[in-house]
Amino acid sequence: MRNNDPLPSVSGMLVFSRIVEEGSFSAAARKLGLSKASVSREISALEQRLGAQLLRRTTRRMSLTEAGEVFHERCQRVVEAAKEAESSVSQLQEAPRGVIRLAVPMSFGHLQIAPRLPRFLARHPNIRVDVDATDRIVDLVYERVDLSVRIGRPREQSYVQRKLCPIRLLICASAEYLERRGVPRTPEDLSEHVCLGYTGRTGIWRFSTGERIQTVSSLNINNGDALRQAALAGHGIAYLPSFLMADDVRSGRLIPLLTPHTRHETNLLAVYPESRHVSPKVRAMIDWLVEELGPEPEWDDGLPVAGRDPSPEISVAR
Repeated sequence: MRNNDPLPSVSGMLVFSRIVEEGSFSAAARKLGLSKASVSREISALEQRLGAQLLRRTTRRMSLTEAGEVFHERCQRVVEAAKEAESSVSQLQEAPRGVIRLAVPMSFGHLQIAPRLPRFLARHPNIRVDVDATDRIVDLVYERVDLSVRIGRPREQSYVQRKLCPIRLLICASAEYLERRGVPRTPEDLSEHVCLGYTGRTGIWRFSTGERIQTVSSLNINNGDALRQAALAGHGIAYLPSFLMADDVRSGRLIPLLTPHTRHETNLLAVYPESRHVSPKVRAMIDWLVEELGPEPEWDDGLPVAGRDPSPEISVAR
């Protein structure tokens, strides 16, 4: 076979190996579910690619040539490797196993996914999870990510998405800030306050009544955890997802404001590339996320958020 010639096909190698195992073209054809003519064409094409005769054939018997013996020995390794590959894929499709590459938003992954993952791994011991916690937009196909947890609708139309739970917002500030600057009673009052901003956004806060307030910020940060810390330190008022501030509100470290005006912002979604076959490991992860997080997230329990029975708004004595 010349260097620029095409390589022998795996199907031809499989047919050749089966002929040697069965001792005849007819028996090999029966085992493979092919016609004898198809088997003969495969061997002729294989010999032509190799530039060597592999089999001596007479009307009464068949034997390997020297080239055929050498090729059969190597051919067996390829056939066995192909069988192992097929078996491995079959096992992956039969039961949840293998590696899941999971992308999650940084703050949400840290607070809500990472503490829960040991329960998933205990349920599925044959799965390993590689987590990419990032706030950037992940290209699932290019970066070979199996599944992404995203807040809000993905831009890519080809992705499949499944709702996990609602993501709601809270407006909060520390008692120290409110004692110093006063308690806003309407969205318009925010113009007199320091509102902590998310870098790259317009600074316009939207409310359930349809109002759009241009806020004034002396501090912009591109991370929700950092904005929460700034609010806890008394630097200003934060408008963030409830999963970030739930424990702080329940403990009294942060005080919810303007609760009748806050809105249900968006949804948490499981997103994955469109495919005819969703692997058992990905299906297992999606089902577990739905079970763990939906339909109503536990972090909203007892909080004054849209879509839940609100608790009395906390006031601050001045």
